[in-house]
Amino acid sequence: MKKILFLLLLTSGAYAQQEVLNVQHYCVDVKPFKKGECDINGNEYSFVFLDIQKKDVTFFFTDTKLKYKITESHIEEANPNFTWYNLINEKGSMAMRINKQKTKIEFIDATNHIYLTVGKSTKSE
Repeated sequence: MKKILFLLLLTSGAYAQQEVLNVQHYCVDVKPFKKGECDINGNEYSFVFLDIQKKDVTFFFTDTKLKYKITESHIEEANPNFTWYNLINEKGSMAMRINKQKTKIEFIDATNHIYLTVGKSTKSE
């Protein structure tokens, strides 16, 4: 019985690990927003660490580290292919939207929209 319990705990720990999403391209639209246009774009070293179990999101964006707590999440009714997350940290709040395939991520606040394209080789299945 102890072996079964140990295996169950070990297995659940493996599934609760954070996901590392490798950003292949980013596009930043700065207010005033222009749909489909980027004020800043590139493919520098960027990652999103997503841990749904711990409700943590860390976004390494070139030379900036943004760390957030997930306060709420819901699936978009109009487009069930996307999940919305409300995020908060000591500097304020932000929304994050991720598609089911985890290939498109958006970070949205009052002054910036950051669009990320995630590489297929590192997205979770």
